[in-house]
Amino acid sequence: MLALKVLDVKNCMNDLLASEAFDRFLLSDATITTRMTYSLDGHLTKGYLTEEELLEEGLSGERCVPYGYVRKLCFDMIKGKRKPASFHFTFLCPQKLLREIIEGQSLSVQPSEVANLTLNLRYVGEELLVTAGCTMQGFSLDRSMEEAWKTWVLAFFGRLSIAVEKAV
Repeated sequence: MLALKVLDVKNCMNDLLASEAFDRFLLSDATITTRMTYSLDGHLTKGYLTEEELLEEGLSGERCVPYGYVRKLCFDMIKGKRKPASFHFTFLCPQKLLREIIEGQSLSVQPSEVANLTLNLRYVGEELLVTAGCTMQGFSLDRSMEEAWKTWVLAFFGRLSIAVEKAV
């Protein structure tokens, strides 16, 4: 697991809420606390969309909606004169990105062997923490997927010019 502290909270919040930077991630869930607490469950409702609609929207094989579908809603919940009291976003790596990481790192792991690649952003007390983790479908001593995910996450924040440091 990778644990980071975001040093440039304002820049990261802008990328999270007002740009497309995080839009390709799948939103598993979000909790936003301002004057009240909002909870979002990003899991697709089984049977609501047909297989054809899922294919058209690029969601075939995914469990959750892309964050881009709800980013503006999240922004509306947070915007105002005051900072939020807290928030927590749990993002999942989409299948397309998972395949890109595996191919880019020439890993021997198959996408079906990976249960989840998660990216959590938690804001509390004016501190923004990021954790990234890898869960495999079964037990494995091979940590290459976990290391590749950590490397990708660090590079992602680097591409966004968001300063981070390893959390204690």
